[in-house]
Amino acid sequence: MTTQGIEIRKAADSELRDIVSMWKRNIKTANTATDIVTLYRYFEKYFLVATPTDIGNNTGAGSNIVGFVAGAVRNGHGHISGIAVDNEFRRTEVGRQLLKAEAANFLADGFDRVTLEVRISNTGAITFYETHGYKCLYTIKGYYADGEDAIVYELKI
Repeated sequence: MTTQGIEIRKAADSELRDIVSMWKRNIKTANTATDIVTLYRYFEKYFLVATPTDIGNNTGAGSNIVGFVAGAVRNGHGHISGIAVDNEFRRTEVGRQLLKAEAANFLADGFDRVTLEVRISNTGAITFYETHGYKCLYTIKGYYADGEDAIVYELKI
């Protein structure tokens, strides 16, 4: 999928280091690099990256990624384990494109919903998800390693 100068495509093994780095920079999590790589190995079909189409090499060979979404299958539905966009590409539709492409992947595989968790304090992400059709299901007390609560969101696809 290519729109507005950004290509959304399946992540390549060679991009794992960049995905891990972006995940650690942008997502407040206790996940280790090993956790992220393990998730990728199980669900690599649902790891997508965003790359600018005006940068020469978009063949999966390198560090041109400006965003990613990491999906998984959980309890019979699609689940977004992580999503991040570099600061300079935020508010440029990259996040929306990643969410849309991931939902399309899950739908193509027969899933009818996507879930995700978000920190209760992450008001920017909450607004972003709600703007894109996600609905609050419930709160999980103390979900994160630091004790913060998570809100579970769902998108029917």
